[in-house]
Formats: sequence, structure tokens, C-alpha cells
Amino acid sequence: MSTAQAVSFNCTQCGAGLDALGGGRVQTHVCPYCGAELDAQDGYKVLARFRDMERPETPFDIGMTGTLWDVPFTVIGTIGWVEYHAGRKWEWVDHQLFSPTHGYGWLTVEDGHVSYARKSRRVPSPAGVSDYLIETSENRPRVKLDGQSFVYYGSGVAKPFFIEGEFNYRPTLEDTVRYVSLAGDGAMLDIVEGGGEREYELVQLPDQAALLTSFGVPKGRWPKPRGVHPLEPLRRSPLQLFARNLFLGASALTFVLALILSTFGQTVGRSDEVSVWWGAKVPFEITQGNRLTEIEIWGNADNSWAWFEAELLDEEDEPVAVFERGIEYYTGSDWSEGSQRVRTRLRLPPGRYSLEVGMTEAEVDWTGGNKTSRMRVSVTEGVVSTFWLWWTAVLLGLAGAVFLAHRVYHYSRLMSGSDWSDD
Repeated sequence: MSTAQAVSFNCTQCGAGLDALGGGRVQTHVCPYCGAELDAQDGYKVLARFRDMERPETPFDIGMTGTLWDVPFTVIGTIGWVEYHAGRKWEWVDHQLFSPTHGYGWLTVEDGHVSYARKSRRVPSPAGVSDYLIETSENRPRVKLDGQSFVYYGSGVAKPFFIEGEFNYRPTLEDTVRYVSLAGDGAMLDIVEGGGEREYELVQLPDQAALLTSFGVPKGRWPKPRGVHPLEPLRRSPLQLFARNLFLGASALTFVLALILSTFGQTVGRSDEVSVWWGAKVPFEITQGNRLTEIEIWGNADNSWAWFEAELLDEEDEPVAVFERGIEYYTGSDWSEGSQRVRTRLRLPPGRYSLEVGMTEAEVDWTGGNKTSRMRVSVTEGVVSTFWLWWTAVLLGLAGAVFLAHRVYHYSRLMSGSDWSDD
């Protein structure tokens, strides 16, 4: 365990030897022996005396030194906080830190997680989140700071139950603070109100093992985390990231390929839009016998269905194929179902053909519908089947989505400790 070099003095209440660790901006020093609060700016005059304080559990002691992001800090003060709500009780510990180069900050020990907080002079928009807004909002309140969005995580009212060491302000056991915590990407924003003032703190979650090791905390005193901290990073192996990118990239390429191939084909025959009672006859010639030929039948079904019969003849008027197809199409104010088109694909040898199509049956089976009265037929050769490509793109996309779902699941775990309810 490492201890910072300090200037020593005697408590003006009990005479105990104390160390001054926190630099020239320290305002008060609370003696750990007698609980006297001393004015560090006025010869350590006694300001108050705190009695019967219960020491909280924490792995950090005053005087410990360590580094956070290569910046040296010293633990100079300890405050234990308690919050009561709906018959439940929460406790956590804040440790005031001091760095000769970076000033003051805080280490917070809560549910076995250790986070670091520093004051922010920048003001978010909006500047605060009221209890009324929290209670009446349909969605989690949000604020923005420096272009980053922070979403509501939790709020409450807390009081100190233990104070010891040096602080750059004057804490008392009578203090009451209201806080609102908002979660962002890699940081949290705490809006803290007390004593008629509002302050903003940016909270980060350092690497826990590196932090505890740096401050010389013996492994036997390392806190045991409970639950998930809202800043816990999503950890994925490079192999997982490679697989995600591979699946999503392959899905996108397959989708584009299917889209391109679906444009292949040349229309070789088309009828005019005619009455279904006349039927349609389309002569055409096939030159690409190694490709598929697509026959499309269109009808103006409107909340109704229709059934068509088609006969395909060769140039000798011999039947090549006979098939039946139906269309049905239904719509509402904000929905539609079915299609006014039906397609058939077949492989035909090169040659001249004639296609005859007629409607055999139609019916209106939805309120406000109209019976099919018009039809049109077209024939396209050189069509490429993209069915398996579409399904391959979907399956590859689903495989990649599994990794994206991992992020969604991780986010839901991070927010599991929030006091927000969607009800």
C-alpha cells in the first residue's frame, strides 16, 4: 500500500497527528479520531464535530496513491452516502481525490464497482431533469452535452452518514443532495443539486483490476461486483467482430447481386390492357433457350380475387403447357395484402409461341370491393432465378444480426439497474 508524502499537523480538537494531502484548495479536514471538522483555511479552527459515525466498507484508505489514465492521484477524503426509498436502502462511498496536475476528482464505490467522477463546467441541454418530467414522460428523458446524448438512468435523494479526511468544500451530516444519473456512450452524466447549487459530474468506469492494483489495494480487499454497471463495456473477441462483418458484408453483396440479376430479361411479348371477357393472346419468339421465360398476368382486383387459365401453343398450334393461376388483392386504410400480379416461370426451347389467357372465375369477398374487369399479359425471356440468392442474403443477414443482437442484449443488461419503468 502506497502513501502520499504529506505535511503533518495536530488536530486542534484532540491533538491527534494528521496529514495534509489535498493541496491549497482544501477547505475542511475531518479528524478520523474525534470527528472534528477543521477549517483548513483558518488555522484548522474547529467548525463542527461529528459523532457516532459508522465507518462504511471500502477498499480505499486515506493516503493511498495510484494512477488513473496515467495521472497520479491521492485519496484525501471519504464520504459514506445513504438513500432510502419505498422501504429500501442503498449505500455507497465517495472518495475525494487530489492530483497536483489535474486537481480534484472522486472515486465512487457502489455495488462492488469503482467509478471515477470529475466536475464539468459545461452545461447540458436542457440544464436539468425535474422530478415532474421523470414522472410524466412517456420516454426516458434525455440531455445533450458536447454533442453526446445522455439518457435517464436513475435519480434520488441522499444524505451523508460518514465523513472523514480533506475536502475542497465543506460537507456536513445535515447535507441533502438530489441527483439524476444519465447514461451515455462510455460515460455517465450526474446532475447533483444541493445547498442551492447545481453541479455536473462526468463519470467513467476505469479498468477495475488496473485501478485497484495501482492504488495498492490487497486482493483480499478487492470489492465483489454485484450486477452490471451501466458503463460496463461490451467485450467481444476479434473473431466475433470478423464474423459479424463477414456475415453482414456477404449479405449485402448477395442482396446487391440478387437485385442486379433480377433486372435481367427482355420483354418479347405484351398484350394491351383488355377486358377480362375478351381474354388476351400474345405471340412471341424465344431465342435464349438456356434461360427462363417468365409469364406475368395482371388484373385489377380490388378487395377481390380472380382465377385465370393459360394455354401455351407452339408454332404448330400444339399445346406446350397449360396452367392456372389466381390473384387476390385487399387493402385498408393503412394496410394491403396480396398482389394484382402473378408470375409463372418455365424453360422453353427456342422457337415461336402463342399464349392465350382468359379469366375463368372472379368474386368480391370484401366490403367495398370490385370484381376484376381488366387484365394484361407480358412475356419476358432471359430471366434469372434469384430465389436462392434472396434467401441466402436473408440467412447471412440473420447470422450477422445475431452479433448485433448481442449489443442490444448488452444494452438491456446495462439498463437493468435503472429505476425507469415504461408502465
